[in-house]
Formats: sequence, C-alpha cells, structure tokens
Amino acid sequence: MDIALNILEKWINESDNIVFVSGKDFSAEAGFPDYRAMDEGYLDRYKYPPDEILCLTFLQRNPFYFYRYYRERILPYVLSAQPSSAHEALARLEEAGKLKAILTVNIDGIHQEAGSRNVLELQGSVMRSWCAKCEKFLDFFYISDSPTHIPYCNVDMCGDYVRPAIVLKEEPYDLDLLARAMDYARQADVLIIDGSALREFPVPNLMQAYQGHKLVLINTAPLVFDARAGIVVRGHTYTEIFQEMKLNL
Repeated sequence: MDIALNILEKWINESDNIVFVSGKDFSAEAGFPDYRAMDEGYLDRYKYPPDEILCLTFLQRNPFYFYRYYRERILPYVLSAQPSSAHEALARLEEAGKLKAILTVNIDGIHQEAGSRNVLELQGSVMRSWCAKCEKFLDFFYISDSPTHIPYCNVDMCGDYVRPAIVLKEEPYDLDLLARAMDYARQADVLIIDGSALREFPVPNLMQAYQGHKLVLINTAPLVFDARAGIVVRGHTYTEIFQEMKLNL
C-alpha cells in the first residue's frame, strides 16, 4: 500500500467526523457512466449536446426530445446499476459513526441503495419525479412506467408533464440544501473529494469552505486543486482503495 493510502487509512481510523463528496467516477464503478459524455456515435443520434438538452428551456420547448434522451441515456443505467463495494464501505463508515454525510453531485440514488442515510443530493435525483405545475413529488416509477413517451401528471387533473427531480441548467439550486452542505464541509475533520466532482457546482466552494488540514483528493489525473490537498490518491479505483485499507469498523 502506498504512502497516501497509509495516511488516508490512519485519518479515517482516527476520525469520527468524515465528509465524502462523490462525483461521476464514483458512480461509474457501480455501472452508472457519465450520461453527459459525447461518446462515439453520439452526434449521429442526437442533434444537440447533453448540456443543451439538460436545460430548462430545452425541456419546455422540446419535451419529446428531452424524454428521448432521458429514456435512452439515463433510464437504462438507473435500472441496471448496482452499488459497488466502495458504496457499501461508505455505508458501513456511516453506520460506525465515522462518516457524517455524503455530499453528491450524482443523480442516481446509488448511495441510498447501498444503505447510506445522510446523503445530500446537490443536483437532485432521478429517483424522484416532479410536476413543476402542481409541485407534486412522485416516485421514480411514475416516469419509467408511463404508458406515454412524455409522462403527464394525473394529480387533480393537472395534466402538465412530470420530470426527473434533477437540477437542470438555468434552474436555481436549493439554497437550504447548499447551506447544509457547506456546514458539513466547514465542520469536517476529514474531507474526501472525488476529483471528478470538482467540475461540478458547488464542489469547489465546498472545498474552499473546509477549514481543516485533512483534505483528500482522489483523482485519475492531476488537477489544479491538488496543491490544496493534504494528500492526493491516484492510480486506484475506489473499490481498490477500500479493499486495501484496514478500517476499524
């Protein structure tokens, strides 16, 4: 085990106030890839880039195309992804009273499926559905089981479309949720950040709010933020990291 992992193991074993920030790389190990990636053949099938499709105004003017993207690029992975052993390790850390919160920019609900309870979903979740007109929340299956391509709200004869409860571009964030996330980051003893999450709002702000000296960045490649970290872990999957460490749980 390399030096960075030795230090991380020591910090985790000695702490009872750990906060973990997860991004797309963490979900990828559970079978939920980056749904916004423009992989080979993407432009042959879709006329618009993901960042344009996942906008509020795009949904409003072209709901059929939005739901086509959702049903083809997101829904299949929601139905097939399974928690990785790293997800399960975080749930055990929480159960042991060491991990205080998971702050995630992922929208897949996999942390909760693994057994984690205090998960702040900073960009919402596809595991909930929402009608913007009547502001009614519905479960995930309302959309997946809809007999029509565009799922319409049947609450009190509303009739508007029901959408995944995720934060689309051009939409405001939940300020109370962001304030809670900032408090967790500010008060953490150990703050562990999945480097892929640093591309997403508000993760750089969470890192800046951290006031401790045990900041851990787990990256696949060097980042400009590395100089801020106490340790940088690179060259390991999350599954390998948790398998190699001997944690006192």
